[in-house]
Amino acid sequence: MLDYKLLEALDAVAAAGSFEGAAQRLHLTQSAISQRIRQLEERSGTVLLVRDTPVRATAAGQKLLAHVRQVRLLEAELQETLETAASDWLTLRIGVNADSLALGLVAAITPSLQAARILLDCVVADEAQTLDQLRSGEVLGCIGTQPQQIAGCGVIPLGVMQYVLVATPEFVARCFPAGLGADALADAPAAVYGQQDSIHRRWLREAWGLQQGDYPCHVIPDSTALFGAVCAGLAYGLVPLAQAKDGLERGVLCELAAGEPISLPLFWHHWSRQTAPARVLADAVALFADKLANR
Repeated sequence: MLDYKLLEALDAVAAAGSFEGAAQRLHLTQSAISQRIRQLEERSGTVLLVRDTPVRATAAGQKLLAHVRQVRLLEAELQETLETAASDWLTLRIGVNADSLALGLVAAITPSLQAARILLDCVVADEAQTLDQLRSGEVLGCIGTQPQQIAGCGVIPLGVMQYVLVATPEFVARCFPAGLGADALADAPAAVYGQQDSIHRRWLREAWGLQQGDYPCHVIPDSTALFGAVCAGLAYGLVPLAQAKDGLERGVLCELAAGEPISLPLFWHHWSRQTAPARVLADAVALFADKLANR
């Protein structure tokens, strides 16, 4: 039998990234947290956490985390069925891409979250990496780009997010006087979200044959800050059309590949066993995507 007090400690350490943070979350001493983790590892017969900064779960630890998080959702569903604990808030941990956050995901789904008393714990990653978080059990749902469902999960199409390549007029005059070209792109500084294989990096590779390291780039792991860097003339960038639309209309931004937006299909992936709160969240995310597509 699993001891859920020990599993709760494991979940707290994984969520906080440290034993100290877990102790604060559970209002226990750091020593008590360490003891619970040690007991759980002894009973499991394997190491469950990598003692690094931040602390992260091993493959075995991820399986236990997925279990305890699903149990927590089932308990919440049971409480709802019995009409008890109506005042309790439920935390749902989801994987989201930074662009969705920057374009108002949280604000758009706020009414649904408030009505269902849902608290969000957002784990931000590139949309190509969020599925790894779902596979590991770190999150119960995520926004991703893969249309195929993964084992034990369902998938809901969210529509398409349009991206455009933009820069300020001054940047274009300085770095692209003759228009786009492999040589110009190999010399002009780009603004990319991260070191991972982002949509911008894939576009440079597939459209122009430029590999990572073939071009200069600023790495800015925040969608709003990245767009701000483009607007300031620091770099050119591939950004959501909804984010760039106002600047394009006012002439403070130029579209580098006019009439050729890049379409990125998005999907909501979720555990197959969905509780009522998880379904509320999925419906709210789908509504946000629909409104975004019509901007």
